[in-house]
Amino acid sequence: TDTGLYTCTATNAAGNASLSYSLHVQAPPQLWIGDGESHLTAVANTSLRIRCHTTGTPPAQIQWLKDGLPLDGQDGVVLSEDGGTLLVTRVGLGHQGLYICQGSSWAGQAQAEVQVSVHVPPTIEPSSADLAVPEGGSASLECLASGLPAPDITWYKGQERLSARAGLALSGDGKRLQIPRARLSDAGSYRCV
Repeated sequence: TDTGLYTCTATNAAGNASLSYSLHVQAPPQLWIGDGESHLTAVANTSLRIRCHTTGTPPAQIQWLKDGLPLDGQDGVVLSEDGGTLLVTRVGLGHQGLYICQGSSWAGQAQAEVQVSVHVPPTIEPSSADLAVPEGGSASLECLASGLPAPDITWYKGQERLSARAGLALSGDGKRLQIPRARLSDAGSYRCV
């Protein structure tokens, strides 16, 4: 690097004189998120840490934006003292979006961005556990599951995994198991996972 102290010295028979210059070469900032990720996935109710790395001289001042707006005191968001690390203490759906780390110094400015998606673990709403239908009658079992992304649903009778077949119908999303004409052999314990 060319940064340093430069001295010019003039000399003749009568003596010498010198003048020194201190040269500071500035390099514009370069920024990147984590290991260069452009997309991060967080699970609801956990924490999320986003690190913005920067190089350049002088060191860049860091500012964070979410979806184009400054992240100033947003609920549950903490910034490190140098601004380089953003911590979401408890992730919620409202933390989903585009996060931008901006760095600026006398030498220039740069930015890095990362898209954050939030996943919500699946839950199943309880429903009536016992169902009685007459032989030949219709039975409909519901599995009110939710989550992000939408969970895959699997039905079991005892330990046997069920799929659509004669005498058994599954809705497209898997949330409803229909037995149009119940037989005695259909009796048993059903569960959805």
